[in-house]
Amino acid sequence: MLLDKGKISAFQLGLMMYPTVLATGFLALPTITAQYAKNDLWLTSIFASILGFISVYIATRLHELYPKMTVIQYSERILGKIPGKLVGFVFFVFTLHSTGIISRQYADFVKGNFLFKSPILLVISSIILLTAFAVRGGVEILARSAVIFTPIFILPIFILLVLIPDMDVKNFFPILSHGIIPVIKGSAAPMGWVSEFFIMTFFLPYLADPEKGRKWGFILLSAITLSMIYVNLLILFLLGPDVGNKTYPVFVAFRYISVGNIFENMEALLLAMWVVGNFIKIGVFYYAAVLSFGQWLNLSEYRPYVFPLGIFIVALSMWDLPSFTRLAFFITYFDTFYLLSVLLLIPLLLLIVALLRKGKSIGEGDNQPF
Repeated sequence: MLLDKGKISAFQLGLMMYPTVLATGFLALPTITAQYAKNDLWLTSIFASILGFISVYIATRLHELYPKMTVIQYSERILGKIPGKLVGFVFFVFTLHSTGIISRQYADFVKGNFLFKSPILLVISSIILLTAFAVRGGVEILARSAVIFTPIFILPIFILLVLIPDMDVKNFFPILSHGIIPVIKGSAAPMGWVSEFFIMTFFLPYLADPEKGRKWGFILLSAITLSMIYVNLLILFLLGPDVGNKTYPVFVAFRYISVGNIFENMEALLLAMWVVGNFIKIGVFYYAAVLSFGQWLNLSEYRPYVFPLGIFIVALSMWDLPSFTRLAFFITYFDTFYLLSVLLLIPLLLLIVALLRKGKSIGEGDNQPF
């Protein structure tokens, strides 16, 4: 049963997924990947994209097998009622907790670099309240927001091209001087990020053109891969081997911008990019959490629970990650395994069991007497 009567296009879904994967990735990933891959950090995006294609395929293949259902619903069809309910509960807790993590990451950047004196609780609560209204409005409101805000999210990155005179292409070399293993290690973090494409499962049932879901998933994954390579290369050319020592290399790059003493202090553009990108990302995970809650409990309506669950999200962001140090430690050492376990391993097992059950039922049907 669908709890939302709205319809969106595959293109709109793609525009939602672009900032969902990259909103926090643009700032955090260059540092994490450079610590392992050094000047080969741009290669990590290519390795990660392979897993991204797998994630998109799993989400769309399960949707083909169980149309009009999300992972919360078809888990019960595949595994049975009790195991399926357990999987559904895992996804509900994961999406709720992830929304809290994303909100905390958003707030730490805003407070640490712009709103120094603002209470972090106020920063988190304001973005959750804003996204709560969008989530309560339904999938169509989220999709329309993505159509408006995703271009705003993308455009500031191209402004970094004005730094070309300050860039040194020599930082690109030597390629693979440390071998392929550091690149593979550095690819772990972006692999976790691109696995977030599986969140598509909560929106595929609402597509007006479901046959285009996989196509646009692959197109947007390709765009995300190229975007990560582009940003990594610009940061590498600008900062060289010092990339891994910066908390937010892209923020540092924006501070470098100065054109004729007229265009300076362009960090405000990065703030705008950060706000609109995280609005979409938080909205997508928030919606997935609320929808999971409603479908897991077989409710007829999810909207009355949007604001109560928002309070839980705020509480999680404050209680579970009480400081930036704790957040950075979690993202660097645990987040990748957390994401891959829930968004890749569990869906892959679901697909394997679903295909085996489907093959068995076909085989049994072939053996039935006429």
